[in-house]
Amino acid sequence: TAATAATALETNAADAPQKTSQKSDDETTANPAPPPPAVLVLEIIRQQYPDKRLDDQDVLQGIYNDIRGDIARSGRLSSFPLQNADEPGFLFAALDSDH
Repeated sequence: TAATAATALETNAADAPQKTSQKSDDETTANPAPPPPAVLVLEIIRQQYPDKRLDDQDVLQGIYNDIRGDIARSGRLSSFPLQNADEPGFLFAALDSDH
């Protein structure tokens, strides 16, 4: 299923940090950790855009890596503090079709 494929991608991620858990097996199965945001986004993509090409594990891994990179860049960009008076480094002007 799609959830199994997304879980497998997270398990196979080479650069994912390894966590050591000191919880008992019963506590872990009763309260499983929520999946990472990239897995959730990948699952949404698979459900909204069904395609036979998304059954290929290599394709899913590439999409998953792109999503993780996008989420990481978004976090870095969001962490950059802006003041209320900060403006972009360019001027924007709407194109007037009359001129």
